[in-house]
This record gives sequence, structure tokens and C-alpha cells, in this order.
Amino acid sequence: MAHLLSWRYVYFLTIGLRFLVALSDSYIHPDEHFQSLEVVLAWLGYNVNAPWEFTSASPARSYAPLVLFYWPIMKTADYLGFQPLQIWYICRLVLMVLSWMVTDWCLHKMLPTKQERIKAIYFTLTLYVTLVYQSHCFSNSVETVLVVAAVYIINELRFLLSQDVSQQRTGDLVKLAGTLGFLVAFGTFNRITFPCFFVLPGYYLAGAFWKWKTLPLVAAATFAATSAACIVLDTAIFQGLSVSELLQHPWSLSLWIIAPLNSLLYNTNTLNLAKHGIHPWYTHVLANLPQLFGPGLLLLFFRFRNRYWKTTPFLSAASGILFLSLVPHQELRFLTPIVPLLCCCFDLSLGYDGDAKEASSLSSIFMGLWFAFNIVMGVLMGIFHQGGVVPALDYLQTLHLQGVTQVWWRTYSPPTWMLADKQHQYQFISLDGDYHGFELDDTKTNYVIDAMGSDIGVVDALIKNLDTKVLLVTPIASFSTHFDATHFNKTWSTPFHLDLDHLDWSDPRTLQPGLAVYELI
Repeated sequence: MAHLLSWRYVYFLTIGLRFLVALSDSYIHPDEHFQSLEVVLAWLGYNVNAPWEFTSASPARSYAPLVLFYWPIMKTADYLGFQPLQIWYICRLVLMVLSWMVTDWCLHKMLPTKQERIKAIYFTLTLYVTLVYQSHCFSNSVETVLVVAAVYIINELRFLLSQDVSQQRTGDLVKLAGTLGFLVAFGTFNRITFPCFFVLPGYYLAGAFWKWKTLPLVAAATFAATSAACIVLDTAIFQGLSVSELLQHPWSLSLWIIAPLNSLLYNTNTLNLAKHGIHPWYTHVLANLPQLFGPGLLLLFFRFRNRYWKTTPFLSAASGILFLSLVPHQELRFLTPIVPLLCCCFDLSLGYDGDAKEASSLSSIFMGLWFAFNIVMGVLMGIFHQGGVVPALDYLQTLHLQGVTQVWWRTYSPPTWMLADKQHQYQFISLDGDYHGFELDDTKTNYVIDAMGSDIGVVDALIKNLDTKVLLVTPIASFSTHFDATHFNKTWSTPFHLDLDHLDWSDPRTLQPGLAVYELI
């Protein structure tokens, strides 16, 4: 495509966009806080609202990825006296840079020609998913980095499988196998879905293991060592025991915490998945793929022709889509690891063998659609989506409140670690349905009530019956359509917030962006 001639300018532009989006305040899903930073900050004395995955009798998440990716950053930042918002920005910047470096390096090493490398990196970096999701603290963002690295290794082994490998390269094979064993183990402890991406390309891995008999032994050794380290770490933290105490009873199987196994057992129970949402098996294919790639799907399946369908990246992406579609609970972010893989497989010929002028015209139309799609989705998901929640918490944290109840309505759950409550003065309450199911703890001085999507009647009654000073945090659109403004005083607001869960296209007031903090008079 002629437009790719200016790829260098676009590449440098995306570098700035990466930093801009990483320092924006969008909030895509509660898991980006509650399965990462909300957990780690408890080790630094913060009062946190830990999720069930870490508080259950059978923990379904491992601490190992958090210790490796976030703990050193947050410990250093806290030691230097950084505020929660600054710590959050630093974590996102580090994750963004790590993703950027690993993805670019793997794509550069994996693809055979300069043109293929430029194409893959170009489309990966201009896709909004890379710019936005890879700078958010999701386990999926970490999984993307690990998947790309593992695919590179499998692809390298696949290439060497067809070559006459000299004695000098045997050491390289051992390093590749050892690294792959580590990645598979650590990736599985990060997310139980990790192996799904390697079932199909595993055919070539099996061929390499069969040809070089020492490789499976090396891979198994690093896999076992990494898994053992993760299990010991998790057990020590969850059980509150030291490593020396654990090793005194190594054969007490009930003592050990194996988070991926607990996660697998939990997620194979349909009743458990129903709590998080049940989706049809075709959700990933018909709903999530179009949201991820938009017009990019044309370069994958236009006229049902593609030169890359037998490549390792495509097989890995297809494997992930296939096996993740067998799970009833399907979210778009589960597919983020396939983004750089499928960008390698964009067929710029559009499957067209005819007139060059017509092909050029199709390319121009496609590139226009591509940039329009990614600009719109990038602004929506990278800046506006629930973008007021974190700034509101930062504002409330600076007030040093006493005797105040915050009521959050129609927002994602507020990541309460950002209130920097090291004195444990806050009580955190999640309101599910009626508000009579809880009592305020008299030993606390402040309260945060997450009213989520409760009915307005419940929220209104709750506010009127609280004996403390009340601050209502809600989208401006929801406030204007459900509350009497004469009873409140707006103390803070931001226009960079969109609540996409409560839009009513018949009422233009619900389309108004913004989030505000209202003090009940």
C-alpha cells in the first residue's frame, strides 16, 4: 500500500500517542485495578478492597505476576513519597514500555523480510487496542507480552526444524526450550487461558521436541522450577507462612496453593461463570473480533484468501480464538494477545489479482477506514470511557475527609486504594440491590458505598437515611435526569467521562459526558 511509505512518520507519531494514552484516565474494566494494584498496595499498608480471587478459601489468582511486574515499581514509588495517581501513572508507563519493547523486538526477529516487519509493527502500533489496552494494568496486557514472546520461540524452533542445525547452535536450542518452559509456566500462573494460544502451533513444537530429545527435558525442567517457585510464593503469602515453615511440611498437599488449578476448577463450573455473564459460543467471533480490528478484518478474510493462514502467528491466534470460544464467559480483552499476531497476517493484496489501479483504490479506502476506526475507538476507550473515576478519587484523596460517606452510582467500582488510606479509616461497601443489607462500622470515620447500577429509588433512599455528610459521585447525565439539583452542591467535575452502560438514545440528556462530585446540602 502506498500509504505505508510514510510508515516512519506514523511510527514516531504512535510513540507520542502511547505516552499520551498511558497518562490518560480511562477505566476500561474493574479488573485492571482490582486484580493488580488494589492487591499489591495492601503490602504497603494501604486499606484496600481485595477481590474474591484473592480472598477466597481457594484463591484463583497468583501473586507471582504481581510480585514481578508491579511490586518493585510500587514499592520504590511509595518509598519516594509519590501520591497514588503518580504511582498509577508510573505502573502504566512501565507496562506500556515493556509491551512496546517486547512486541516490536519479537515481531522484528520473527518476520522474514523488512516489508513484513514494517507491516506488522505499523498495524500493531496504529491499532487502538495496542495504544489503550496495553497501557492498562490488565493480566491480559501481561499475557499479550508473554504470548508474543512464546510464539516467537515456537516460530524459531519451527524454522530450525527444517534446517540442518550445526553443533554450535545446539546451545541456542537449549536456551529457546528453557525460555519457553519458563514462559508457559509463568503465563499460566498469570492467566489460566495462556495454553489456549499454543494448541495448534504445538504441532511444530512437538516436531522439534521429537527431533531434539533434550529439548523437552529442558523445557520441562524450567516449567517445573517456575511453577514450583510460583506455588511456594503464593502459599507463603496466602497462608501467612515463611518459606522455611512451608518446607518443614513439603508433603502436606492441603497446605499448598495452586492458583491456576483453583481457577480452572472455578471456571469449569457454569454456575460460577453465570455470576460474571454467560455468552454464546460465537461472541468472540461475531462481536469481539470486529470490535478489536474493525476494517482490519478485511485484510484477514477478504475474498476468503490470505497468504498467512499457515504461519505460526495465525495458528496461535486461531488456537486462542477457538479454545477461548469454548468458554461460556467471553470478554473482548480476553483476545488482546491475538492483536500483534493477526497484524502479522494482514494481507495487503486484499486477495486481488487484477488491475493495479483498482487495488490501489481499495487500499486507499481501507486505510481511511482503518484510521477513522482507530481514532474514534482510541478517543472513546483511551480517554472518555469511565475517565472521571480515577481523577475523582484523586480529588477526594486530597480533601482528607472525616465523617463523610461517598456514594458512587453508575460508575465502575472505585479503586479505593487511590484514597491512600493507610490509617484504615474507611469502610468499603458494595451495594447489591437493597441497601438494608449492611451496617456502618462505628470504628471507621469514612465510608465508600459502591451503589453500582442500583435502582434510583434505592439510591435516593440510601442518601436520605445516612447520618453522615454525603458526597454523591455520579455521571452528570445521571444526576441531571434523576436528582433535584437544589438539594446538592457540585464540588468537582470533569468533562472527560462517558458512562456507556446507561445511554438512552431517546433522551439527549443521557448522552452528556462528564462526572461530578455532589455534596448533599
